Amino acid sequence: MIFDDVKKAVTHFSPEQLRQLREYIEDQEQKFVLRPATVNMDDLLTALADIREGLAQEDFAEIERAMNEEYIEALDTEE
Repeated sequence: MIFDDVKKAVTHFSPEQLRQLREYIEDQEQKFVLRPATVNMDDLLTALADIREGLAQEDFAEIERAMNEEYIEALDTEE
């Protein structure tokens, strides 16, 4: 089911069904909270070397530029 189909279906929901849907969506959103973690730098550098293998310097530079174009601050969460 695509998003537009879901929106159409929701118009037929009862108030109780809408409440249940809101609760379900809130539960789903909580599953996707990103948490800070540690990184094994050796593994990261190995993975980056594997990714870079076969790329021309210009290709890698373009990827690096794209990755650095916009910095997004982490959400402040008080837990």
